[in-house]
Parts: sequence; structure tokens; C-alpha cells
Amino acid sequence: MRSFRLLWQVFFGYLAVTVALLLALGLYASLHARQFYLAQKAAELEAGARLCEAQVGGLIQHAATKELQSACERLGRALAMRITVILPGGQVVGDSAENPAFMENHRNRAEVREALGGRLGRRTRFSTTLAEERMYVAIPLRRDGAVAAAIRASFSVQTMAQTLHAVYWRIAGAALVAAVFVAVASLLVARAIVRPLETIRAGAERFSRGELEHRLPAQGALEIRMLAQSLNAMAEQLDQRIQTIVRQQNEHQGVLASMNEGVMAVDLRGRILNLNGTCARLLGIEVDKVRGRMVHEVVRKSNLLSFIERTLLNAEPVEAEFELSGAENRWIHAHGTALHDARDERIGTLVVLHDATRLRRLESIRRDFVANVSHELRTPITSIKGFVETLVHENLEDREQSLRFLAIVLKQVNRLDAIIEDLLLLSRIERGAEEQTVELADECLVDVLRSAVEMCQKKAAEKQIGLEVACPAGLVAKINAPLLEQAVVNLIDNAVKYSPNNGAVRITAEQRGGELVIGVEDAGCGIAPKHLPRLFERFYRVDKARSRELGGTGLGLAIVKHIVTAHKGSVQVESTVGKGSVFFIHLPAAG
Repeated sequence: MRSFRLLWQVFFGYLAVTVALLLALGLYASLHARQFYLAQKAAELEAGARLCEAQVGGLIQHAATKELQSACERLGRALAMRITVILPGGQVVGDSAENPAFMENHRNRAEVREALGGRLGRRTRFSTTLAEERMYVAIPLRRDGAVAAAIRASFSVQTMAQTLHAVYWRIAGAALVAAVFVAVASLLVARAIVRPLETIRAGAERFSRGELEHRLPAQGALEIRMLAQSLNAMAEQLDQRIQTIVRQQNEHQGVLASMNEGVMAVDLRGRILNLNGTCARLLGIEVDKVRGRMVHEVVRKSNLLSFIERTLLNAEPVEAEFELSGAENRWIHAHGTALHDARDERIGTLVVLHDATRLRRLESIRRDFVANVSHELRTPITSIKGFVETLVHENLEDREQSLRFLAIVLKQVNRLDAIIEDLLLLSRIERGAEEQTVELADECLVDVLRSAVEMCQKKAAEKQIGLEVACPAGLVAKINAPLLEQAVVNLIDNAVKYSPNNGAVRITAEQRGGELVIGVEDAGCGIAPKHLPRLFERFYRVDKARSRELGGTGLGLAIVKHIVTAHKGSVQVESTVGKGSVFFIHLPAAG
């Protein structure tokens, strides 16, 4: 469809409305002028007839026919209208335009009939006498209370039409002049309206090019000024929103980059839309080099590709757990869901990869712990149950046998008590660390180490093992002395258990930079490397049979680890099979 400029639309719109209005006003004025002229002419005819009534009344009474005709002719010339006098029988006795002798009976003329009936008669009709359309006004002439005649005045309608045509032409001329004036005024007004709109259009084009700092001048009519102000406000808001979108996009990228979960967005064709650094590290790819490429080109993990294909085929969320092979195998918990745009149309899928390797390991540790604690408790309970049943069914007169059985039961009960005590201690330490109720104070470290050595001296003497302490006298640490002493006792106790007779256990303490390091070194059998990562787990034993034979509960090193953790420190071990082991406790230095 062809479009016109706003200037011409406004101009021709104003002009069309004005012309239509002028036509309506002209038509109304013409009709009103005609009606007014006809009413005025009817009033003139009535006034003329009234004037004739006074002059011809006496002539009718005396039946002066010639004088009556002369009076009608004289009055017709003076009033510029036709005067006719008609008797009640319809006979014309006087007429200013024709000879009454040759005129037909006028009894049936409507205006005459009304006048002879005593009323004013008005009609506009064709005159058969003059062969033209005329306006008639007839009045009754009364004498002695009766209608003696009818006096009629008439005027040619054609003459009235000529007069009205002149009036119409004057109205048309005035309308034409008004139309020309309105056309010029409309053009000026249209240009005044369109000019600021053109400025606004040019400014809007600059806005579309991204020049949102540009501002439109507020000029013209109030509405146009308000439009310019609204566009300026819109540009300002758009600028702010674009800046907000850019900032939010940067924030989203920052959030994606800092997430521990791997996130990958794939479109319906399998093309990578976006991914974060964690996902790239899990898959061993580079973020900037894979965006926009097909996922099959960059991902070499068959189980992950199968999962992505399933998520693309399903509208519902999909979850799976699988192992990703690589330099270090990792267990991945994957969650896939449909990806929609702003119109809620599906455009792909969003895959979230959570590294569940640690959870898997913790779950394995939990299962092992449950199995170990069940086994550790079941062994003494089974032993106690067996010997008690034997005592119940056997003859208790054999005192020596009964005492031997009771001694075994007591030993197993003591073992159960030791396990429970260690579990309770672990629980207290963990709760204290979590609730931060473990009180730490500056203490002299050498006193704690000597107290721990004194507690282990008796057991070491049984195996003729020497305990050596090397710690500076002024070494101070922020510790909980009883708990740290318990940790050192556990380490010394283990060292004594696994050291050969006539050996030595060395306890050292020194400051290294911003931390204090306590070391417990033995010359025992050592620990194989495969056992070192799990050495501090509860009930984990390197040699289960030997550990139980030596009377351990399997919780000593776990207690050490939790005590050190409560001190905001760490524990580690270095060991060589056949040469011995060294356990290190790292604590923050005082101050």
C-alpha cells in the first residue's frame, strides 16, 4: 500500500474536513435563506393584501366594477405584486394583471376557498392564467360580519428563485474564499506539526543505531514535547537496561565460572551454546575453542554423549550417574533438562555435571565404617556370648576353668568398653569442633609432650623401648592441652606397639615458619603406600589380625585426626616398609 507523508495527510485531512464543513454550512445557509425569503415574501404579500382591503372594500360594497379594476391595477403596480379580488361565488371582479372578464371562476382555488371561509390562505402553485409558478396569499374581506370577497396577492416564484440564486452564489463565493484561507492555514499548521516530528524521527533513527546518549529537543505542541520527553526517558531507560543486561551477563558468566558444577548448554542440533570452566576441566577441553561446535566433535566420552542424546530426545528432566575415564577417573552425577527461550520455546538442553567422586569415596568410607564397627563390636560380643553360654551349661564346680572363661569375658568387655569410650571421645571432639566449643589457650608444648611420654612409659618399658623427647623449652602453642596430649599418646602408643623390642621412639617439636610441627618417629615395620590415604579412617587397619592381637580399637588415628582438626591443624604420615614411620602434627603457631 502506498503511503503518504504526514504533512500531506494532515493538510488534506484538514482541507477535507473544512470543505465538508463549508458545504454543510452552505447548504444550511441556503435552505435557511430560502425559508427566510419565502416567509418574508409571504408576509409582504399578506401586508399588500391588507393594504388593498382598505381601498377596495368600499368599491365592492357599491359594485363599482370599473373603479375596482382600476384600483387593483394601481395597487399592483405600486406594490409590485398581482392583486386579485374574488367574490364569494368565485367570480373575479378585479385583477392587476388580467381582464377579469376573461378569467375563469376561482372558487376552487385552495387559497381562495380558505379566504372565503374566513381564514388566511397561503399556497405556492402553478398559475394557469399566467402559466408560471407563483406564491399566493388570500385574506377575507368582511362587511357586516360576513365575507364579502377575497383579496389575493401573489408573486412570481421564478423571480424569487433568481433572487435566491444570487444569494447562493454569494454564499458559494464566501465558502470558496474560506476554503482557500483554510487550505493555506492547514498547510502552515501541518508544517508546524510535522517539523518537530521530523526531528523526533531523526532522533529515533540515532537511537536505533545505539546512540542512546542523544537527547531530542522538546519543542512544538504540548503533545509533541511530551513525546520527545518520553522518547528521551525511553532512551535513558534503554541505556540503563542495556548496561544492566551487560552487567548481569558478566555476573552470570562470573557465576558460571565460579560454580563447582560443570554446566553445558547444547542446542537441538547438538551444537554447544555455552559451558563454564568447571565443565571444560572435567572434560579436558578449552572453553573458547568449543563454543559453536558440535558436541560430538569435542567430547570423547561415550557415556556423556549418550546422556546428552537422551536429554535432547526427552522433554522431561533426565538424571544419570556414570564414570568419566581419564588421568583420574571421576564419578559424575549428571542432570539434564530442557532449555527454553524467552517465548518458552525449547531451543536445546542444559546439562549440569556434578563431580560425585568425593561423595562416592565418603559413601565407601561410610559403608566400610558401618561394616568395621559392626565387625569390631560383633567379635567381642560373640566371644562373650559363647563363653557365657558355656558357663551356663557347664559345671561351675571347675573353678579354674570358670575363672579362665570369666577372664576372657572380662577382656572382651574391656575391649568393648575401650571401643565405646573411643567412639564417645570421637563424638565429643567432632561436636566440639563443629560448635567451636573446644577451648584453646597458650600452653608450653614441652609440658604436654612430657605428660604424654609419662603415660606411655610403662607400656614402652615392657618392650624395653626408649622414649626420647626433643622440644625447645620456650615453644608455646595455642592448644587444648588434654586433647593434644591424648593425640600424642595415641601416636606414641601406636609407635610402641609396632616397634621391635629394644627399639626407640622419638618425639620432636619445632617451629617451621608460621606453624608448629610435632613428630612421632618409630623404627617399626612401616606402612605400605596403598594404606596411607585411608590410615586415619575409623576402624581402618593395615594388619587386622595383628592389630586386634595388640589390643587396638582401630580408632586411635581417627581420634588424632579429629583432635588436630579441632586445633585448626593437619596431620600427615611418612612411612617406608621395613624402616618405620613418622607421624607429623601441624598446628598454627601462637599469635
